[in-house]
Amino acid sequence: MYTRFKCNGCSRKTEFLWLEQLDTPEGFKAYQCMECGCVGVKNIAEALDIPDSNIDRCSKCGGWQFLKNGCHTCALIKAR
Repeated sequence: MYTRFKCNGCSRKTEFLWLEQLDTPEGFKAYQCMECGCVGVKNIAEALDIPDSNIDRCSKCGGWQFLKNGCHTCALIKAR
């Protein structure tokens, strides 16, 4: 079974195929939507099957983050 996310292309809550051959920053993965074929990059904290108690919004940038790891988006844009 593949991880389920909301697609940026078709807006469906669907399964994604991870494109492991593409180099992405830590905390993000390249994907291809199994419904529409859209290719993009997702923050893995946006997965639909993660309990709400494990994620929250970053107070600096508003991106999703795992509580125990800190914000990957801020780390990438050096907003910390």
